[in-house]
Amino acid sequence: MNDAPTKDYRPGWIQDFLISVVFLTRLPVPLDIKFSMAAVGSASRCFPLVGVIVGGISGAVFYGAILLNLPLLLCAFLALAAQVVLTGALHEDAIGDVADGFGGGATKDKKLEIMRDSRVGTYAVVTLILVMGMKAAVLSSFNDPNIAFSVIVSSAVASRGMLTWGMYLLAPARDNGLGASAGKPALITALWALFFTILLPLLVLGPFLGSIGILAAIVGAVLISGIALRQIGGQTGDVLGSIQQFAELFFLIALSAVIT
Repeated sequence: MNDAPTKDYRPGWIQDFLISVVFLTRLPVPLDIKFSMAAVGSASRCFPLVGVIVGGISGAVFYGAILLNLPLLLCAFLALAAQVVLTGALHEDAIGDVADGFGGGATKDKKLEIMRDSRVGTYAVVTLILVMGMKAAVLSSFNDPNIAFSVIVSSAVASRGMLTWGMYLLAPARDNGLGASAGKPALITALWALFFTILLPLLVLGPFLGSIGILAAIVGAVLISGIALRQIGGQTGDVLGSIQQFAELFFLIALSAVIT
């Protein structure tokens, strides 16, 4: 996330999209407005659209690797590596912090303290290995590059749409931090995010496959949200990142079960 120059923030689709790109990726963006966490709440309606970029580039890497006749598992890891580079491992870091906090803390305060600690513990390492390994295994089951590309893009879109709804439905677990400073999006913002979350996968994958993927993403998001509510009583930035990871993983698993 890069702070950018000088104009006051004024809500608009272009501004919101650019702020979302800055917030969710490491891509260089020529912003002419001042980035602030307060702007992220409104900008979150564009989170699914950022998924088009991340998923599109990741899917293109997978597609190209298949055309080079590389092993499918290697194609999958290359696609995942592209996502990590594009996002700066933003969501992977989040799910690792959540695993350490929820697994290693006995109280809510201790869990939140561990989640803020930059050190990586055993729970984080094991969780990341399992999540990334499962994603790679699922992606390697798609031997048709066109299908793989469509699934990767759609999962990236749907999972980032879940981020917005996590911000809307879950109260911040603490008074400071990303979850609190971004604020709760307006209902219309959440509905716009939902519109893109549903529309784009349906267009890319078709009504049947798109619906299955979206429902699976919702299940994944609800599952980790429920765990967070039980563990710390709400959301933090790390919880939101974990929502994205679980939603994406469940989307991929569901589509693999249906297609392969």
